[in-house]
Amino acid sequence: MNMSIAAVNRLEIEKQLFMPELVTTFGETRQHVNSDLIKNCLEPSEILDQHFALQNGSHKDVKQYVVYFCHIMAFFADGSHCGLAKPKQFVAFLGCKETPESIVLKENNVHLELVLNTRANINRGESAMHIEFPAQSTFMSKSGDDYFVE
Repeated sequence: MNMSIAAVNRLEIEKQLFMPELVTTFGETRQHVNSDLIKNCLEPSEILDQHFALQNGSHKDVKQYVVYFCHIMAFFADGSHCGLAKPKQFVAFLGCKETPESIVLKENNVHLELVLNTRANINRGESAMHIEFPAQSTFMSKSGDDYFVE
């Protein structure tokens, strides 16, 4: 990949803003590092609460995310719901609007993908969600067009 040194430096600066070492699934972390590091590692919901806060509540309490027009709505067990405190952070998704498979969020020109596991994966003991840098480049934008992550 031929990138100018300026482009490489820009990418490194952007990654540092997000502390990419924290942007890994908790399950993967559990398999690759010792227990002391796991105790200090943030859960995906904590990373989301810090960088992509909801208007009310915490991501750890969300039961379902829904794409509603050009916004992401978080629904809680008691039936209440809210959006992101900064709605512009939601840029794209995969799957159906009613049950997205993943949601792409953006801050400081850095994209994160919130991957929402299916009920089958949860029944096997996997986490309900994890965050990662987007694994693919094309998503559905919140307006319905293709959204490209570079």
